[in-house]
Amino acid sequence: MERKGIFFTAPGRAELLTNDVRMPAATECLVRVDFTLISSGTEKAQLMGGRNTMNKFPANHGYSAVGTVLKCGSGVSSFQPGDRVFVERGGHYSHITQKASLIHHIPEQVSSEVAVFARVASFSLAAVRRARLEIGESCVVQGLGMLGLFAVQFARIGGACPLIAIGNRDIRKSLAGMYGANYVFSPDEDSLVSKICQITERETDIRGASVVIETSGAEAAFLQALGYVGKYGRVMITGCNREPVSGPIDIYKDIHKKAVQIIGVHGRTRPQTNSAPGNWTVHRDLVTILNLMKSNRLEVESMISEFCTPEEGPGVYERLVNDRNFPLGVIFDWRNCCQ
Repeated sequence: MERKGIFFTAPGRAELLTNDVRMPAATECLVRVDFTLISSGTEKAQLMGGRNTMNKFPANHGYSAVGTVLKCGSGVSSFQPGDRVFVERGGHYSHITQKASLIHHIPEQVSSEVAVFARVASFSLAAVRRARLEIGESCVVQGLGMLGLFAVQFARIGGACPLIAIGNRDIRKSLAGMYGANYVFSPDEDSLVSKICQITERETDIRGASVVIETSGAEAAFLQALGYVGKYGRVMITGCNREPVSGPIDIYKDIHKKAVQIIGVHGRTRPQTNSAPGNWTVHRDLVTILNLMKSNRLEVESMISEFCTPEEGPGVYERLVNDRNFPLGVIFDWRNCCQ
């Protein structure tokens, strides 16, 4: 049995290739894929082979897929053929063989097109959890890609007040406001640091943000955040800045004197088992996110920008590399591929 997949075959080059489907081992399932979601920042970095990436070609990236179970290994009892599931870290393929521990049931009320965003949303939820955001604390979300827009929603659910969003594109700034941000700014807003400090002091009696969720991965955004984070504040590094910081950091003024915590939220730092306060497993967060989707407490459909066929994949990734206005949520539709 053959499958198709989108491979990065050289820096800046993607191709749709064919290889054999591996039948599932005892603890695995074989899933026929309906949709996969592009994670723009991660996949662009991997495609270009830059610093702090795998820099390995050919390779198939992508960590968000939904589909239907075709076959289960002899040791799998939690799934059966016909189940509709979300698959972690399976890549962009028409068929995925994956460990059952990385596969999750999708509630009947959640569409596959919405469920495919669950893994991306989990990074933002992890940032809010690890920040230990409390009801009434101010929060700034910097960067309004998918990570940032989910962070806005989780911060709203967690009781952030005021909730401030910072981003570049008008459509994303509009979504941030729709998702619950009280204030939305551009990063080049005049006197932005001063404005944020004034807002937080006026509304909470604390000058500066209690929590900053930095999702853009931009050095300038991180350095700016150190200016407006408040005393005892937490700066959550959620976006991947793969280059060393070159700009000046006044460690005494911006970190030491304010007792600021800078906390990494890389996906690989989660516990494999035994969730703890502020640090849940991926599985528990995915269950939470899918349940929030089920109860319409998490808005996703407005993030969907395009559906593309796998055959369009090479051109899609060429756009990802060259178009600074690459769309927000781009989904590959595999339903007519390798049927």
